[in-house]
Amino acid sequence: MGWLLGASLFIGLGVTANSEEFLNAVRIQPEEAPKIDGDLTDEVWEKASVIPNLTQMYPKEQAAPSEDTEIRICFDDRNLYVSFSCDDSNPGQINASIMQRDQRISADDYVFILLDPYQTERDGYYFRVNANGAKGDGRVTSLFTRPNMNWDAIWDGVGKRTETGWSAEFSIPFRSVSFNPNSSTWAANFGRWLPRHQEQNRWSGAYRNRSFHKLEDAGKISGLNNLERGLGIDLQPYALGRYQSGNSGNGFDSDYGVDLFWQITPNLTATLTWNTDFAETEVDDRVVNLTRFPLFFPERRDFFLEGQEYFEFGPASSSLIPFYSRTIGLSETRQKVDILAGGKVTGRIGKVGVGVFGSFLNNTPILEKDQIGVMRLTHDIGTESRVGTFFSYGDPATNRENIVGGVDFDFKSSYIGDGRDQINVKLYELMSQNDEGVQAHAFGAWVDSPNEPFNFEASLRQIDEDFEPAQGFVRRPGTRRAVGSVQYEFYPEGIEWLREYSLETSASLITDLDNQTESAEWVPIELAVDFESGDEFTIFPEWTREVLDEPFNIAEDVVIPTGRYDFGQIIAEIETSNHRPLSVELRGRVGEFYNGYRHGVSTELEWRPSAYWGLDLEVDWDLVDLPSGEFDVVVGQFGFRITPNPRLSWNNLIQWDSESRNVGLNSRLRYIVKPGSDIFLVFNQGYLYTLERDFEVQGTEATAKVGWTFRY
Repeated sequence: MGWLLGASLFIGLGVTANSEEFLNAVRIQPEEAPKIDGDLTDEVWEKASVIPNLTQMYPKEQAAPSEDTEIRICFDDRNLYVSFSCDDSNPGQINASIMQRDQRISADDYVFILLDPYQTERDGYYFRVNANGAKGDGRVTSLFTRPNMNWDAIWDGVGKRTETGWSAEFSIPFRSVSFNPNSSTWAANFGRWLPRHQEQNRWSGAYRNRSFHKLEDAGKISGLNNLERGLGIDLQPYALGRYQSGNSGNGFDSDYGVDLFWQITPNLTATLTWNTDFAETEVDDRVVNLTRFPLFFPERRDFFLEGQEYFEFGPASSSLIPFYSRTIGLSETRQKVDILAGGKVTGRIGKVGVGVFGSFLNNTPILEKDQIGVMRLTHDIGTESRVGTFFSYGDPATNRENIVGGVDFDFKSSYIGDGRDQINVKLYELMSQNDEGVQAHAFGAWVDSPNEPFNFEASLRQIDEDFEPAQGFVRRPGTRRAVGSVQYEFYPEGIEWLREYSLETSASLITDLDNQTESAEWVPIELAVDFESGDEFTIFPEWTREVLDEPFNIAEDVVIPTGRYDFGQIIAEIETSNHRPLSVELRGRVGEFYNGYRHGVSTELEWRPSAYWGLDLEVDWDLVDLPSGEFDVVVGQFGFRITPNPRLSWNNLIQWDSESRNVGLNSRLRYIVKPGSDIFLVFNQGYLYTLERDFEVQGTEATAKVGWTFRY
């Protein structure tokens, strides 16, 4: 704990924040509320508070925007209302190719709202709409530079084209966000993205050093008092019918369950689930592993994604995670384990952040009925820093016992130097104990200075050989790891087609606990070029050292012997701007690989000829030539989506890989009856591409599911 107390001395580094924008919101009567249809002719907008324009933050910091934006704000007892009037000197060039909720939208013109009701600069909410009315929402945290789009709230938003550009209206229920009822002032920000200009505009804190979607330097909205939230109860029952055949099972069955969301206070929510089902969950992207270590797949199930930010611990790393909810629902042999019931409490109590989770798992032939739990608490220090604890109990995959505990310190200052530079420092330690009493540790430090034009990042970490978080994910136990990178960005003037370019060098070293090298990588120089058109080009050489203490079976009948291997590759990437109907990302590598060679190409194509439908194609090809054998690996996926309107979407995905020769089809139809109430039709089918060049059906599953929300 000595390091934790010493770390708190960093807090004195913070200085006064940059000047912020202020606005007093106008209160209206419920009967005056605007109709949310994208049409700004409602009389109530004439009496609303006005933000007359935004400020450009990129590419020209603090400059006037190329197009004007007027924002109006008002509220009643239950909802916050915001309108955007987005002028455009060439309305025919407005991009509006996306219709589906939460789909990647950087190809389109859009506007967004950031809300930080507690003025913490740590946690907040993100709402966006484009000219088609395609909605998106997410949680904003200090851990990530972009919103976490896995969070879904109940709210309404509509976009509409006009003769002079386009407009948007938002209605955000106070029930859908956490807030302090004793404060009438919220931190907030508003922004607009113009893809054809690659231009970012914000209301407050329009500085290049700031992330477009983060909360630093947000403005203040005052006058938000006497807000109602009802009883704070959302009841979400579901019912489904399912048909299965082949490997998935045989015959018809039905099921039902319920989720309950209760706002204990305006800033603390309890979530209870019974007979949890994940039929509508999107499938994982298929990957063939050419490394010696396990792959990380992100969580996609809504129940576990809700409030996920309250369980984040230490630096955002996919190689050391104390709570990785993907472990819940599968046994050690990858057999499905039903979740009978679960519960969470997430939110804040004053300066304390709370994340508590528990679930009950069903019996399987090899796994006894079990209970597991996780608790994460944080306490705010100063204006941006915090200290936290972590505890987990139980093993969801085996009948063994497991306990993990930890502490971390997160220092952040967004106002050092000239008042616009940032620095982040994280210190953390974890300990695990199994049912045999074996204790082991993992600890580390991370520092990041994400500034312009100079930025750097460095981290140190050790994971003991026996460190085993049963509800977590560890990629390489028994190692020490050091990583560092330095980057400098250049903004040339007088070259119309060139916006900026950067030079970066980076290195990483992984050793065993006796400091013997296991892996090392070094990129001596990486050149990244951003063109005025939005296209990007990157090229760099990469030198790698791998030390194998035992043979590595990389493919069938292809083995890399023990020994030390030094090899180098050249990697290049071209990414075209996605404001065009067709965007392409092409990545290639050529060079040595262990004691042989590896050449590969990855291609991603996205075609959006219309807002109503689009195609995606991804193909990864690698040719590996080693003394023990030659093989190639191909992974492909084809996506086809139809979106007649923002409430109805039909997504289809076909995936195939040459290693397993399996073809997977996932078809998912979603109809949003109203915010919070959905109908899903999901069809999954698997095929084996046989040596006789025939497709053999492996299994079929068809599910119809209805979920509804009742608010009290």
